[in-house]
Amino acid sequence: MANTAILFVDLLGVQKMWVEGGADAVKARINEFNSFVVKQLEFLPADLHKEGEYTAILAADGVSIMCQDFDQAIGIGSHLYVQAFYDTDKRPQPFWLRGAIGKWHNQYLPMNTQPIEAKGLQIGTQYINEDDFLEVLALEKSGFRGMRLIVDKKALVSGGRAYQRNWASCRKTLGYVATLKECTYPPGGDFADVLWMTKSEDQYGQLRGIMAHRFKTCTQNELEFSQAAWTRSVFDQVDSIIVGCK
Repeated sequence: MANTAILFVDLLGVQKMWVEGGADAVKARINEFNSFVVKQLEFLPADLHKEGEYTAILAADGVSIMCQDFDQAIGIGSHLYVQAFYDTDKRPQPFWLRGAIGKWHNQYLPMNTQPIEAKGLQIGTQYINEDDFLEVLALEKSGFRGMRLIVDKKALVSGGRAYQRNWASCRKTLGYVATLKECTYPPGGDFADVLWMTKSEDQYGQLRGIMAHRFKTCTQNELEFSQAAWTRSVFDQVDSIIVGCK
């Protein structure tokens, strides 16, 4: 089956580790992240795994996943984010993730190769990124803050309005692809956040508690504090959306 969406997720904070801990610290952190991603893909729910109908490429502190469709990309991205939050107490430095979802035109890999030749001899290999990969990478690198997963609503059925959840305490359905008023987005598109923390009411309460704990215990770490502050703002805005649905 053709893959029509790409999910790209980046682990934040690795660049700073080059300065503070050198190659050994970076290697350990990348291995930690890679092991986490592989484990979470192993335990994907069946409705997201879809008998392996996706391709995951782990490269250092980022993972690209070519998905059947946007539903699968949103689902896998949300799964990784939720599990990263539940993983908080298992490591000294919890993961902060930033990601984006974009269109994919069924290429097998995010990059291809071609030989480099000089004086009639092959002397190396050039790696050529696919345009779709560069687009989603540019979206992820566009400067938005916090543990967020964003997507262009124009790529979604009904502009994302079809993504709704039913919570027992809400009279209205809860849309989980939403533009957050107090968050910045890249120019040139109609972007929205995937509200990855809202799969169920009980789970949201748990993640909200983890968010509060991470914010309270991060004051001695500049990177942790910055990410926690921006991500808490996202949770606060989700709280407002939930109140509006009751």
